[in-house]
Parts: sequence; C-alpha cells; structure tokens
Amino acid sequence: SHYPSPGRDASMTCPAPVPILATAKQPGYWQCDVGNGRSNWVDFQWPFSAILEQAFCLGWPSVDFRRGGNDYRVILGQWHRRLQEACNGQPCDAEQVNQQTNAKRPVRRWPSACAKGNWEAAQLQKAQQNWVNWTNADWAWLLDVDGPDPPSVPTPPRRRYALESCFKDAFWPPLLQSWPNEKLISAAHPKGERCNFALKRLLPTRTDGDVAAGQEWSAVKNFWQQSGKGTELLAAFRVQNRGLIEAFCAQQKVMQARLSDDFTDGQRRDLGVQLLWHGTRSVQGLLDICRDGFDRARAQTCVYGKGCYFATSASYSDRYACDVHLPRSADHLLHPQVRAVFLAAVLVGECVVGSNNMYPPPQKPHSVSGERYENTCDRLPKPTIFVTYKDQQALPLYIMLYKP
Repeated sequence: SHYPSPGRDASMTCPAPVPILATAKQPGYWQCDVGNGRSNWVDFQWPFSAILEQAFCLGWPSVDFRRGGNDYRVILGQWHRRLQEACNGQPCDAEQVNQQTNAKRPVRRWPSACAKGNWEAAQLQKAQQNWVNWTNADWAWLLDVDGPDPPSVPTPPRRRYALESCFKDAFWPPLLQSWPNEKLISAAHPKGERCNFALKRLLPTRTDGDVAAGQEWSAVKNFWQQSGKGTELLAAFRVQNRGLIEAFCAQQKVMQARLSDDFTDGQRRDLGVQLLWHGTRSVQGLLDICRDGFDRARAQTCVYGKGCYFATSASYSDRYACDVHLPRSADHLLHPQVRAVFLAAVLVGECVVGSNNMYPPPQKPHSVSGERYENTCDRLPKPTIFVTYKDQQALPLYIMLYKP
C-alpha cells in the first residue's frame, strides 16, 4: 500500500491530529543513507516522500510502506523533538527498517531543500571557523585531518604536559640540550585520537615574540639545509614523548655500560648520539611513531638487517616519506604538495656491514663476553645508513614538513 499507517501493531494507537502552524509552509525534503557505513544520502521520491511527510505532520511515531517488493517501516521518533527541530530548520533524524531482513538505514527530514542548503552552509562556516581555531594552536596535530567533518571540539584542549630534564649531560647533541621541559602542552588531535606526547609547531616566522622558538627553528632549519635534500622546509613539529624519552635515556646507559671495559685491547668505546632521518609511508605511521616509537617489527625492506633504518641524508629517507594534507585554514603552510619525514636521535655504537634480513647483529670478535654489534650499516668507513635493533635505540624528535 502507498498509504501511510501508524504501524501494524494492533495495540498501537494513533495520536489525534495536532495543528502544525510552524511547519505549515514546509514541503518536507526526505533522504535515506544507503552508503553502508560511508555517507551516501539519496532522496525519497514521490509518493514515498509524501507518505513520510504526511505521517510526520500528523505526529505518528512510525509509518509503513511497500517499495520494490519489500515492506518498510520508518520510525519517526518523539513528536516534540521533531517539532522543535523542524522549527529551527534542522534535520530530523529517523530510521528505516526492512520488515523482511531487519536491515536498518538512517533517514532524515529537512523542512525544505532550501533549508538543507542553508543548514549545510552554516555547518561549513562553523567547521571552517573550528579549523581556524585548531590551526592557530601550535600544539594541534594538523596532518591529514581536514575533511567534510569538523574537529570533534571547536577548540583544541590545552593540557599541561609534565617532562623531566633528561638531556643536560654534555654528550647529548646541543639541540636536545636546548629542549624545553616546562610549559609543554599535550598534543591535541582534531578527531580525538590518542596523543600521549607534547607537540610544538615551529614556523619560519613568528608573531608571538617567542624568541626560543625562533632560535629552535633556526637550528632545525640548519640541520635541514645540511641534509642534502635541497628543498624548502615549511614547518617542523617538535615531538616530546615522556615515555619514549625515558626509555631512550635508559637504553643509552645500558649500551654505554656494555662499551666500557669488555674488549681484548682494554680500550673503552664511546656510544654516539647521531641526528638522522627516517621516512614512513603514511601519516598514520607518523602518528604511531610519535605515540609508540620506532618498531623494528614493522621493517619491510631489510637489505642491511632486520631493524629500523635511519639515513644521514634526508634525500634517501624521502624515498620512504609520505605526502601530507593540511587544513585549508593553514594558509601559512599551504602548498600543492607537502611531504613529511622524521628527524630522530639514534644511539650509534660499533657498526658492522649488514646483510639481507640479518637478525640479530653478529657478535664482536674483540668482545670478551661475546657482545653483539650495536648497529649494522651499509658500508664502512663513513656509513650513510644505520640500522638499530632495539626499539628504544632511537627517539623521534621532529616531523619535518617540506616541499618535494
């Protein structure tokens, strides 16, 4: 039947018709989401749109109809809520249920096609303003999060991030020694994803008078200029993960102890800390490394050993880097293409040239207790690729955003 009914349950009583003044001039515009998890709203055509509209205006809790050989029931929800939404020009949510299969699909009703356009324009303007709020926050994660949906909250939450000083000893690189450990802010993700690290966005120019950030940018840019990539550095995100930093410092002590007095020649070996480059093929990979560190279990191309790879040249790591997309409101970063790569601190001890899928690294012939090499590499002397075999042996420092 193409005529609406309040439902087939004999115990259901239909409420008495209620005068609808607020919606008297609303023709109603009905849609159904047929996307199966991905939004794909299609219009209800006549006479089904008229069936739904009549039931809506009469205040019925549900309405049945038959279409394409299937029986459907659309559950319209509470009458007072529907009336309020209609008066405010908002979409009214409902649900379509296939009576044979019990399959359910979202349904929504707009006061009119024009009201739908006005509401969507207002939502777009709101989303754009929300993105402006997020891009103005230098602790916000902005990589590959722009899209049809606005951030989960209008402004990024500002939460203090506590961090003890771990890099004051002279053997740490000057860049790490200069890292702040006060007034840090926990990273905020527009889609609400887990962020257990502090984040600070560094830019070529600043208007907030942050002298320390300007000096830090100059230092980071200097590393980039020495990296051999030769393209413009657009921005950098400093990543400070409390758990990863503490594990990295602990690993440094363990590895240094093994290099102290274990060798047949009686000579002490020093453990180095090198700033090297690392590319990952997805933005999700960038976020995972910021949260959980470098994971050698994810290694795929293992020419010099089964571990995490780091290069002295950003050009080499760029082969494994990913493209990123930034919110349209980040006009200070906009470029047709932006790529991202990590600058990492890596513990480098004694190296040996690695081989395909080598794991673990070989034992040192000059070690009294048979300790293994700390790293493998591509060549000796002057290696350009280093492989680590301990997850705590490298620490993500910065995500560098640059032109291809």
